[in-house]
Amino acid sequence: MPLQQQIKKARKRSKITQGDLAKMLGKTKNVISNWERGDNKPDADTILSLCRLLNSNPNELLDWQDENTLTSFERFHIEKYRSLSPWEQNIVDDLINKFLDHATVAEEEVPVYLTIPFFQVSPAAGAGNYLNDDMATETVQLPDTPENRKVDFILRVDGHSMEPNYMDGELVKIVSQPSIGIGEVGIFIVDGNSFIKEYRANSLHSLNPEYPDIMFTPEMDIRCVGKVIGTI
Repeated sequence: MPLQQQIKKARKRSKITQGDLAKMLGKTKNVISNWERGDNKPDADTILSLCRLLNSNPNELLDWQDENTLTSFERFHIEKYRSLSPWEQNIVDDLINKFLDHATVAEEEVPVYLTIPFFQVSPAAGAGNYLNDDMATETVQLPDTPENRKVDFILRVDGHSMEPNYMDGELVKIVSQPSIGIGEVGIFIVDGNSFIKEYRANSLHSLNPEYPDIMFTPEMDIRCVGKVIGTI
């Protein structure tokens, strides 16, 4: 805060008029008014006199930041605290601690989210859907967790062949990678259509026994685009 504002603030806090302050300093009222407008500034000796008359200090008036120096406002509250009885001081202590605890909890509870691309096209848990890298995406906000930091994109399951683990319409979290291990679930492009399936040595397996597996054949064009690591 500029010097002129600090002088005005300290004067009003001390309930002293410009005229009274001028008399105390041997100045005219216009001089005080000029200080508070920022037209002129008091010299160093006058600043010390202002500090004495306004119960302030150079750090406060000159806005010097020193965390070890109390402002006059802080000193005023300390004096009031000291005038309380021990029982009253305990009440004030408890109230201050409650406010501090509340502020700490509020700060700790501020959630952090990750923005993950969400492809509107669904990998089929049934008949295949087309998926490519040029499709327009939206985004999904996920909590910042170690697992979610690995996620490259989100897809929505279409169909029932991967139930009960992956339900129709459920969102799945995908890590982009060109291959996965046997028994892991991934997103595959088979002859241009996308599927969510469990990878087997000779097939893409459907968890729902009512749906057939996709058996590998020599003429099949198959590509893995990512591993499923969880659902939302």
